[in-house]
Amino acid sequence: MKKASLSWITLLLVTIFFLNACDNQTEQSKTVDSPKSEVRIGRVICGGHLSLAIVEKKFQKELGSFTVNAVQYHDWKVVVKEMLAGNLSGTFILSPLAMDLIKNGFPGKIVLMGDRNGNGFVLSEEIGSIESLKGRKSIIAVPHIYSQHNVLLHLALKNNGISEESISTVGMPPRDMINALRRGEIDGFVVGEPEANKSIKLGVGRMAAISPEIWKGHMDHVFLVTDKFMSEEPEKARMLVAALLKAGRFIESNPSEAAIIGQDYTGSSANVFEEVLTTPPDWIDYSDMHPTVRDFDEFSSVLVEMGLWDEMPADTSIFFDGRFLKNTTVSSVE
Repeated sequence: MKKASLSWITLLLVTIFFLNACDNQTEQSKTVDSPKSEVRIGRVICGGHLSLAIVEKKFQKELGSFTVNAVQYHDWKVVVKEMLAGNLSGTFILSPLAMDLIKNGFPGKIVLMGDRNGNGFVLSEEIGSIESLKGRKSIIAVPHIYSQHNVLLHLALKNNGISEESISTVGMPPRDMINALRRGEIDGFVVGEPEANKSIKLGVGRMAAISPEIWKGHMDHVFLVTDKFMSEEPEKARMLVAALLKAGRFIESNPSEAAIIGQDYTGSSANVFEEVLTTPPDWIDYSDMHPTVRDFDEFSSVLVEMGLWDEMPADTSIFFDGRFLKNTTVSSVE
């Protein structure tokens, strides 16, 4: 009886030991495997959003307590609606559209540029050059009336002495532009790369100009975030801005790898976009992602000149919040 009692006690102690070990292991697993919070950022198919692809696919681990989930959209109205509903913390977006939203009370600010330059002006084979638009009625597509592409079209026509009265400008999703030009529904388009270069590779149209030839160093896409995200999660905003800056440097130093990483972001094969990244090297530029007062002043002035705004804002610093750049690098806007 004594031996049987000892065996029973021993078995009980061993069982308790293993149960405690399992409980501790479970608790440790909970700690290790606890899900990170998610920051949802909007985007569309565009090379100007490539830095977001690099952060999402290459630098996620460096963000620490949170992950970035880039959500693809096809309609800017939906993007804005999602931000206002609190479903997105921010989005990469057309710079004039972001400025117009903020001017009209949108609760957010631009905190970083996506890139500079980065667009192409494609015309039909029949027209071929911007100068050839003189004296003819033409239909040119742009992604949005409040887009840097529409601004570039305005400047290209102005620089070549072409009356805008002879040009019908239509808004069109970039994914539809190549086929619309192929079918003869439009005479050309101004669009973010690599869509323009893709058109040329497909034998549809001619590259009339790349954007640095129209306005060198112009602001392209920007990173717009909500006031709520900035006020409630400032450390995440700072870390995300720092990661995007790092991603810009990575793209400039590793164009081939960046083009491969970003294929589903750009909607084109890596070789098509690698050419945009390298030939010429300023076709699209991620080396200077800091907006300046001058950027906002110049864009505001052109929007007034185009009749899209009645007047410039009294203070163009309303568009930008530079606090998250101050701890990463010196901001160009105070």
